[in-house]
Amino acid sequence: MPKIILVPTSHIARESLESIRKIVKREKPDCIALELDLNRYYALKAEEGGSSIRMIRTFGVFTFLIYWVLKRFQRYFGEKTGVLPGSEMLRGIEIAREFGISFAFIDQPIERTFLGIRKIPLSEKLKLLWLLVKAVFGLAYPFGKKIEIDLSRVPPKNLIEEAMKHFRKELPGFYKVLVENRNAIMTRNLKELLKKFNKIVCVIGAGHARGMKELLSIKD
Repeated sequence: MPKIILVPTSHIARESLESIRKIVKREKPDCIALELDLNRYYALKAEEGGSSIRMIRTFGVFTFLIYWVLKRFQRYFGEKTGVLPGSEMLRGIEIAREFGISFAFIDQPIERTFLGIRKIPLSEKLKLLWLLVKAVFGLAYPFGKKIEIDLSRVPPKNLIEEAMKHFRKELPGFYKVLVENRNAIMTRNLKELLKKFNKIVCVIGAGHARGMKELLSIKD
């Protein structure tokens, strides 16, 4: 019977790098699916996101600014853990090649995500930037209170779910573009892969896990 094993990760957690190998070794899948598209893969390999001028012209100043700020946030925390953002996706590819397993990118093109962000109301974009600035100076927390989190590990499921609820409430447009829409695309692509592969290990950001489990009818 075809099977999908979701592996929720944190993009900067060293634990994520180690867990992928353990699960692949245990499950012996036919394919490793990754929360990537081709352009994001090339950007990770090159450690750059392409031409800033081209992105500004194509997607607008605010969309580029949000992308740049979020990228700098991830890199800042990644430097604290010694793991560059997206390293777990590249590790998944390395492991697939090492074990002679197929791998596939299941995310939508990043350009489509940018176009979705561009359509979000300006007021919500400004709210996101303000929340990020407040977070930098310790004036705002994802749960309304300060919680100590070990950045080297994937946060507990209950904390992730609480954070996603907060995200959905505070920034519904961003939640739809960055989470809901991509969950649907990645789920659809996984179902297509099941026509070719019998067992798939799927490496995704932890924030996508609950929604994709529901769409795939996977029980905890």
